[in-house]
Amino acid sequence: MLLTALLASLPALAGTGPWTLPEGDVSLYAGAEYQRITRLAASTGSYSDDVLEVDKGLEKMGGQLIVGYGVRDHIDVELALPYYYVAANRTDGPLCTALGMRACDTTQGVGIIAVRVKGLLVDELIGAPLSVAVGGDLRLGHHTSDTRARVTNLGEGTTDVGGFASVGRSGALGQGYWSSYLEVSGRYRFPNTEADGKPVPGSEMGADLEWLGGAQPSWAVGPSVTMLWRPDGNDIETLNATDPDRFGQLNVLSLRAGGKLIVRSSRRTSLALAVFGTAYSENNPADLILVTAGLSGQIGTRSAREE
Repeated sequence: MLLTALLASLPALAGTGPWTLPEGDVSLYAGAEYQRITRLAASTGSYSDDVLEVDKGLEKMGGQLIVGYGVRDHIDVELALPYYYVAANRTDGPLCTALGMRACDTTQGVGIIAVRVKGLLVDELIGAPLSVAVGGDLRLGHHTSDTRARVTNLGEGTTDVGGFASVGRSGALGQGYWSSYLEVSGRYRFPNTEADGKPVPGSEMGADLEWLGGAQPSWAVGPSVTMLWRPDGNDIETLNATDPDRFGQLNVLSLRAGGKLIVRSSRRTSLALAVFGTAYSENNPADLILVTAGLSGQIGTRSAREE
């Protein structure tokens, strides 16, 4: 429920877009993040009067390490390892008390582990108008199962598989450059249970759209939008407070918008900053604030060895 948006794919600052690492290259991203919510949108949406107060709010802090490797030219693999601390600012408020099941206990530990494989099918560098890539995702979250009934959970206790397609292009912008990409994805979530004859949690779809422009090679800045949609499930108004899979039973729509800033200290090292907020949501946080900061670079790369 409350943390579905928090646990959705965060604004990835490593391996974004259709572009892949050269064969033998290694990329590394280490980042910290902070999230906060104080209001929850019901099925009528975040612009309605039915928004619920989340007592004194929830906060999530932590970070993740993302390692990428170029298996061969146009094919790479990426592993994301997150660790988070999630806490309610008040555990005795009306919402936490009504939900029961230790809903607002502090939770900390390893979040959902993700593995992604991406293959570049069409490369703009060899004359195509766009770069196009497809790939697959595997998310491992069974270790979060024991706390899935909490508002402060780190996951819904499932293993998920999915696929994605990404289209992008980059080019000159005056004395600088620009790049943009659109990615759409789908994910099947192996269910924990069933409700009304439907698997819980249900499958999800997502999309990411980003545009960056700046001075080559020193910096780039631009807007970014991300969407998560779980069409099957119940509304929060009918939440079963005694079911440990109660949050996985919700249908969800979350649209977040924000911006990114990339500052490059060299050709292979950069500082990445991002800020996102809720643009619209249903059965999800109405006022999510997400801030991330991290360093990324290429270590022991083929390109470095060839210099």
